[in-house]
Amino acid sequence: MKGKITFFLMFFLLHAFGLKAQELQVTGKVMQKSDGSPLPGVTVTIEGGTGGTSTGTNGEFKLNVPKMGTVLVFSQIGLETQRYTVTDNSVINIIMTDRATGLADVVVIGYGTQVRRNVSSAISSVKPDQITQTPVQRIEQALQGRVAGVQVTNVSGQPGDAPTVRIRGIGTNGDASPIYIVDGFQVGGIDYLNPSDIQSMDVLKDAASAAIYGARGGNGVVLITTKSGAKNGRTSVTYDGYYGIQNAWRKMNLLDARQYVVMMNEGAANAGNSIPFPDISKYPSGTGTDWQKAVFQKNAPMYNHQVAVNGGTDKNSYAINFSLFDQKGLVGGDKSDFKRYTFRANSDNQVKSFLKVGANVAYSHISRTAIDPNQEFGGILSNAINLDPLTPVIENDPARAASYNANAVRDGNGNLYGISPYVAQEIVNPLARLAVTNGRTRVDKLVGNTYAELKIVNGLVFRSTFSIDLAYVNGNGYSPVFFLNTAQQNVTSSVSKSVDRYYTWQTENVLNYNKTFSKHTLGVTLGTTSRRENAESLYGSNSGLVVTDPNMAYLNLAVDAGTAKATGGAGQSALFSLFARANYSYADKYLLSASIRRDGSSKFGSNHPFGYFPAVSAGWIFTEESFIPKNDILTFGKLRASWGQNGNDRIGDYPWAAVIGVGRGYTYYNGSGNGYTSGASPSYIANPDIQWEASEQTDIGLDLTFLRNMFTFTADYYIKTTKGWLLQVPIPLSVGVPAGTANGGSVRNSGIELALTYQQSFGKLKINAGINGSFNKNKVTEINNAEGILGGAGISTYGQVERSTVGMPFSYFYGYQTDGIFQNVAEVNAYSRNGVKIQPDAVPGDVRFKDLDGNGIIDANDRTMIGNPTPKITGGFTLGLSYKGFDLNSFFTGAFGNQIFNGTRRQDLNTTNMQTLYLNRWSGEGSTNQYPRFTWNDANGNYTRISNLYLEDGDYVRLKTLQLGYTLNKTIATKLKLQALRLYVSGDNLVTLTNYTGFDPEIGARGSLDIGIDRGIYPQARTFRLGLSATF
Repeated sequence: MKGKITFFLMFFLLHAFGLKAQELQVTGKVMQKSDGSPLPGVTVTIEGGTGGTSTGTNGEFKLNVPKMGTVLVFSQIGLETQRYTVTDNSVINIIMTDRATGLADVVVIGYGTQVRRNVSSAISSVKPDQITQTPVQRIEQALQGRVAGVQVTNVSGQPGDAPTVRIRGIGTNGDASPIYIVDGFQVGGIDYLNPSDIQSMDVLKDAASAAIYGARGGNGVVLITTKSGAKNGRTSVTYDGYYGIQNAWRKMNLLDARQYVVMMNEGAANAGNSIPFPDISKYPSGTGTDWQKAVFQKNAPMYNHQVAVNGGTDKNSYAINFSLFDQKGLVGGDKSDFKRYTFRANSDNQVKSFLKVGANVAYSHISRTAIDPNQEFGGILSNAINLDPLTPVIENDPARAASYNANAVRDGNGNLYGISPYVAQEIVNPLARLAVTNGRTRVDKLVGNTYAELKIVNGLVFRSTFSIDLAYVNGNGYSPVFFLNTAQQNVTSSVSKSVDRYYTWQTENVLNYNKTFSKHTLGVTLGTTSRRENAESLYGSNSGLVVTDPNMAYLNLAVDAGTAKATGGAGQSALFSLFARANYSYADKYLLSASIRRDGSSKFGSNHPFGYFPAVSAGWIFTEESFIPKNDILTFGKLRASWGQNGNDRIGDYPWAAVIGVGRGYTYYNGSGNGYTSGASPSYIANPDIQWEASEQTDIGLDLTFLRNMFTFTADYYIKTTKGWLLQVPIPLSVGVPAGTANGGSVRNSGIELALTYQQSFGKLKINAGINGSFNKNKVTEINNAEGILGGAGISTYGQVERSTVGMPFSYFYGYQTDGIFQNVAEVNAYSRNGVKIQPDAVPGDVRFKDLDGNGIIDANDRTMIGNPTPKITGGFTLGLSYKGFDLNSFFTGAFGNQIFNGTRRQDLNTTNMQTLYLNRWSGEGSTNQYPRFTWNDANGNYTRISNLYLEDGDYVRLKTLQLGYTLNKTIATKLKLQALRLYVSGDNLVTLTNYTGFDPEIGARGSLDIGIDRGIYPQARTFRLGLSATF
């Protein structure tokens, strides 16, 4: 009962009683927490005073203080500063720990924790202060640039969109994302989490650390620990909030009205057509519609509010958090927004000395609208780029307005949106497109777990946990009657509704044993996992609505029975696992760890339902050896090595079974007039031999600290091979059933990861800095299908852009290589084989394509690798300064060695607008050797062939965040009845250095086979925030 009452205790008053001033001598000893050894040279000062001393060789000190209640400050380079309030003249024992970034960190390792000093595998961590210094909308973004070997790329700047996360490269043609374990429970997506609820994130990068998760850890594991209350802590209430505005950080350089008509006249003339704009004086320079300005919102708002209550007694602790986050879109405003409400509560209670119980529950409600963030057909930004600058946003010509279709789209004031008479097909007025874009998705998610922990004997603890993840997803869609142009119109309204339900439950029972005897330390973990995942879906749609209000668009108000449609489905899977791990150290310098997991899954065939995933790692703290002299230069050194195997089970629920489905065109006559009934057939051929995608990884690492932990350096080299991709097996079309799935592909990733941190104090000035980088190289080593090729994504107007083949990088750009521009007829004629021109349709100003196979013609056999969308190097840099109450933190990210396919260049349509770089097109002999002539008759395929002309350098360096904060002096805060008060201003994406000419060089993956293609990417915003944090 006492523990429950404290949940509602918000704060209490503290009364201070003055003591009579008196002079007394304080003596004591300062020791190192890790081994209890005395610490010499520790500075001991009186807070706010002038007295001070330092500890001797045995760690002891003496100091006269003016009175009881005096605060002593103990500090040393590389150690956490300690404060002690003098209450009597007894001997003081002070325990010093390594700085939070150092060796005394407690690292979550899966089903347990371990001091970083004793970790022998590759684990990296992100702390809560790093999240605070870089406010993020989604948890994954906090990993970007902070963890070597983890590539985080924002897929777009649209509110709520999940970034792409890859740990040590891409190892699968399926889902390559890591799994997320939140408070010990794997959840389906982490968009429900409030970033400020996070206590720590630990990334398991190598197989030895992730093997404890077996069939689920093949792409890496991110362990997330949420904040909990503090025992023996007074109840505190903290408010955190900020308000921000967002604007476009860049606009593309596009042709204005004068430049456009000049270019169109030239294109027509080069094609032998009459020029469309004989009087260019009607179009002064610098005029025309700026579609980007029309589309981008100015000062789009975003805000975040959260309240946290936490506290505890000597036997229990609790935390309650509530937050509200709202972000309007940089493009479309309310048509591209994200709103999230979260509530989280947790409690830990020591019921008996041997029994501890607790619970953690989180609820979130998400509501969002979205546009396609990277789409060439119907994309808002691709329309803004390619629509001509002559068409007005609002039609202001009464004569033209009178000729518009009756269903032409109007704005909120009844004005007609302009319709281009020059550009057709899917390129339309982007604001009109936004006006007819409707739909909202709402997600209600509940994640909870409860546990009981029993201390059997000293060192032996049993823990049982039950967890659930329940999500309801409701989607609403509405399309009104509209006319955008002759190719983009809707003659009848339609409505759709989807309902999805996801339910996962999991039980885990874990036995942990830890014992130290003499120089030996042993830790053993044994456990079981039972998990079941269920999913249900229902979808309905119909046409002919009797209402025009999107808020009233319900299925029962659509009256066209002929178009009514209803579908649905269900799926489920189950997992049962046994796992074991042993950690051993001798003399605190020789480290050994081994683990194994046995997973049994319903996702795999009857011939291979079980998988075994072993791992082993070892470490040697060589600076503990007697032959290594103790010094202040190299204060710590550890070598690590690990090997292990992981799996990937994200392959669907029934890939091994013979599933019967409908909708494949099988019908039969039901004997009633013209009536036919749909039939069912196998959806694909069964394969009971299907098994896990398996990855094997070897890692060698080095950890060093210099100058008493002033510098920390970490290096890792890894080789990771993933085998058993799931591919469609080749079968004759005459079988009449789609090909089944079989294991048949592999890829090898190898790389180097480096990280260096620095921290130092110069009086009241504190400096911290960090830089990390990773180099990754991947190569496909096997593809077992009929072609030996794994097709990738493309641009619908041009064809396939990416593919994977053996011996090449995964999902590379595939196309023609160019060799400059033909400058004259002689060059065209000279480019021949056996007297026959290789490019017979070329004229001066056209592109010269390389005849790689030497057969004398340019054909599909000349296509080859022309670029790589995956960066070779990724990294980040941080720099923080603090002086008295002020702090300044900067954070940079970058990626290097990749190319971007700029698919926004729509020269397949003659009259689209284009970038100003085409002003440097070929216009005569010697004018340029980079961009071809512009013509409406592209017989040579200058633009219709996918070639390296579409590729651009994807390198970039970005000042991701710059934050300036001020924390109020504690004395003043106390007078204001506050525990703490901090104000800050910050900016995101303030500076980006890149040669890429598109909206944003940071283009993530839409899938493992769709990387780095810009179809009109939704850019990230430049954001300014004003924030406040207050604790009562």
